[in-house]
Amino acid sequence: MRCLTFDVPPRDGAESVRRARFAARSSLPVSAACVVANGARETLGTLLDSPVALRLLEPVIPTPQAWTAILQGAYLYRVGGRVCDAAIVIRRRDAIALTGALFGEARANEDASRGLSPIECEVLDRLVNAIAGNLSAVCGQRESHAAQRVAQASGFVTYFELLVDEPVAARLGVALSRDPSPEARGALELKHLADVRVRVLASFDLEPVEAAALARLAVGFLLPIDADALHRARLTAGSCTLAWGRCGVAGGRYAFCADATEGI
Repeated sequence: MRCLTFDVPPRDGAESVRRARFAARSSLPVSAACVVANGARETLGTLLDSPVALRLLEPVIPTPQAWTAILQGAYLYRVGGRVCDAAIVIRRRDAIALTGALFGEARANEDASRGLSPIECEVLDRLVNAIAGNLSAVCGQRESHAAQRVAQASGFVTYFELLVDEPVAARLGVALSRDPSPEARGALELKHLADVRVRVLASFDLEPVEAAALARLAVGFLLPIDADALHRARLTAGSCTLAWGRCGVAGGRYAFCADATEGI
């Protein structure tokens, strides 16, 4: 869904007016992401045997360039759901920190360029599968019980992150293959607009006039009106044509008689 937003003003304060633009915004309810975050916090707390402090970053729709940065070098796990597919994204540094915490080791300063050992990969797989059990709030009932590790992920639209602050610093990303459609909030009926006053205009086209004659127009100048033109009038509201008909006088007042409303 595209929404009106405003650019962040520069830090130097040179421009006080922020530029307006339309940007893609996720329709995923924050409450659904909160359900995932709370479930992940409890799951991690059980696995780490320690209270977990976790923050949620609101769902967004990343640009193609942002997706490249998000997925580059990350461990990816795909989870199939009835509503849409989900993917758990764990960057290499975060994977090292999480597996180290599960082993009771602090690895905050370890080289993040190395890959995980086979044992660490197995531990990470189990961790992801435990967290994947909390994704039903955003992707529906899971079609399979295991999260499948994949080499690459494409076709995802929505993304949000879970930031773990304690007892280990790491982040988990969740990507969804479909952004939910905005819910209908009700609709206006004709009775709601019955008392609204609308300005309408009845008009017709004059006969062609030479440009030289238009250049000589002055107050009191008379332009000829063909009688047939009165039968080719139209009734408009703004730029919308409401009806075609005839212009004239009835009861001492200007009047418009509608002859057709089809084909407008």
